[in-house]
Amino acid sequence: MKKLLFTIALVSIGFTAFAQQSSSIETKAIKLIELTSGQQFDIMTEPLVKMVPEENREAFKKDLAQSTEELYKKMATVYTESFTEEELDKILAFYDTPVGKKMVAVTPELTKKGMEIGQAWGMELQPLIAKYTK
Repeated sequence: MKKLLFTIALVSIGFTAFAQQSSSIETKAIKLIELTSGQQFDIMTEPLVKMVPEENREAFKKDLAQSTEELYKKMATVYTESFTEEELDKILAFYDTPVGKKMVAVTPELTKKGMEIGQAWGMELQPLIAKYTK
């Protein structure tokens, strides 16, 4: 009986340690996602917020925030499959440097301008597409 209790205790400790490690790496992945994509998600969801009548916007924003949190958790799985915890630590350390902070600050504007350039390029491609689809 003592052996069984000891085994159960060891297994429980192992699962707890794994869960803590998993949650630690997940937390770091979510932090990275927030740093690198959070402002872009805000930009992308802004038109959605404007579609909701003014009297419902605050409630919508709360639900949207909860939905975004779930999205980040799902995305964190992809990050934790691609990066070790040590690698995430190093990436996060970069984003804590002056140039990393600047990268976070200018990324939304870069994204916006990049989208505008991409849309213009797509329009420029119309004649080329027409040439090969006739």
